[in-house]
This record gives sequence, C-alpha cells and structure tokens, in this order.
Amino acid sequence: MNKLNIIEKRNMAIEELVKYYSELRKENYRNGQELKGINLRKRIYFLVSLILKIDELLSKEKIVVIKDEHIKTNKPKIYACTHIGGNDIQRTFQVINEPAYLMLGDPGILYKMPIYQGLKMNGVIPLETKDREDRKIAYNRAIELLNKGGNLLIYPEGAWNVTPNLVVMKIFNGTVRMAKETGVDIVPIGVEQYGNKFYFNIGKNYSIAKNSPKSLDELRDELREKLATLKWEIMETQPKLDHSTITEDYLDKFQAEIVGRCNYGYGFSLEDAISESFHDKNVISEEEVFAFLKNLEINTNNAFLMKDKLRLLKK
Repeated sequence: MNKLNIIEKRNMAIEELVKYYSELRKENYRNGQELKGINLRKRIYFLVSLILKIDELLSKEKIVVIKDEHIKTNKPKIYACTHIGGNDIQRTFQVINEPAYLMLGDPGILYKMPIYQGLKMNGVIPLETKDREDRKIAYNRAIELLNKGGNLLIYPEGAWNVTPNLVVMKIFNGTVRMAKETGVDIVPIGVEQYGNKFYFNIGKNYSIAKNSPKSLDELRDELREKLATLKWEIMETQPKLDHSTITEDYLDKFQAEIVGRCNYGYGFSLEDAISESFHDKNVISEEEVFAFLKNLEINTNNAFLMKDKLRLLKK
C-alpha cells in the first residue's frame, strides 16, 4: 500500500485514517519489518520527561506517591497500571520515570492530534481492539519490545474504570501471558485521582516462571488482586464517604465526571469505555437479561414479566 504524507492523512476522515494505520501495521508486520527506535527513544527520554513536566504544570496537577516498593533494574519490565482516565497516562509515565512504550487501544481521533506525535516520540504500540489480527500483531510487537530490552506500560483493564462498585475491573490475560513468555518482571501500579491530585501506589516487582503450573486465568487473578490491594491502600488515605450523601444519580455523576475529564476533544465516550473493557462470558448483565423485552408485545399473558423486572430493579 502507498504511504500517505502528513497533509493527506490530515484530510482523511477519521474512519479512513484508522483503517489506513491498521492496514499499514499489518503490511509492515507481514513484510518482516522489525520494531525500530527502542535505543533512540531511550536516548531522547529526557525530552519526553521535560514535555511531561510542562504538561503537569499547565494542567495544574500534582503527583502524590504514597508508596513505591519497586526496584529499578536493567531488566525489562511490564508496568501494569489501573486506568481512571484523564491525564493518568501522562502522570504514570512521570512516576515510572524511565522509557516505556505504551500499549494503546483504539487511538481513533488521537491520530490527528499533537498528543499522538508525542506518544510516537515516547514509543507506542497502537491497535484496534476489535480487530483480531491487529491484536495479535500488537501482542507480538510487545514481546519483541521486551525481548529487545524495552519496557512496556499497559492498562490490563483495557478501559477506564467507570464502575464505582469495582476497585479494579476484570482484566485481560495479555499482561501475565507476556510476562510468562518473556521472563520479565511485572510492576503493578494503582492510581486514583482526587481533584487535581493523582495518587500512586507502586508495588513490588514480581516475575512468572515460564514453567509455572498455574493457568493464565489464575495468574491474571493474582495480578488483579495485587492491583486492587494497591488501590485500596490509596483509598484508605482519603476521608471516609458518608453513605447518607449518596444520591440516586450518583452513578450517572460518577461516570460523567470520568468522561468529562477524559474527553479534551479526544472523542471517547462512556460507551467506548464499557465496550473496550473485559467482558466475562460467564457473567450476564441486567441489560442482556431483559433485552428480549424490547421486542415483546405486552398482553395479559406476559405482563407479569414487566412486574418482575420492576421488582428486581427496586432491590
């Protein structure tokens, strides 16, 4: 395929641009093109660090590290972080304080924004999460990065956590699978945002033996527990929530706040966050349970179904 210049790409509709980049990644991978620039990005990391510091000052945000138990080594690492949206990626890079490529799902409108050029300078592995081949390529690129001595920053939840009743959402297997395959360390990181402050809790490095008898699901659950513990320790530093102040529209306000601080013109929505998160096939949502009602003609024989739904919703 023909490579487009900057002007041509800027004039493309975002849907066409997303497809262009996806197909370009596939072609490069099929042609055996290797991941380039890992050592160069290590040398220019001071520029990335400076840009991030300027961004922090302009955003009037502050970083609070309540605990940092990880050990910096020359060994490649996977930084596995919880995801709350807003500027959490920028602030996480600052806390890591060393070069690391970002695993970025569904860049979308970011392709046309200056922030994407900054991510390219830093190092980024983009992918379309609903494209099976693109997901496989991104995974293999991450393995290549780690085997060549690079670090990876990944958000195992796959999306912003918009569920106030889950400290950490269910996570994908990719992180532990990479660690087991390459032998690199995982550094779990919990993050929360309160006002203009980002609170970080960084856990100990740990590795997964290639011959570990545990299943990927077991290893995944262990990582999730570590992340949940780190986030819980952050929450314990904050004033306790008075349940009497929780209103019926709390969930709507909670989710609107996350989406509001995430958008900045990026074009991401609540629906995007929900669709890109991990979906357990063994768990059926309320919407899926009652989906059949949309096409149901109510009569005296089935009206009880609506009553049952209302009864369940009131619980």
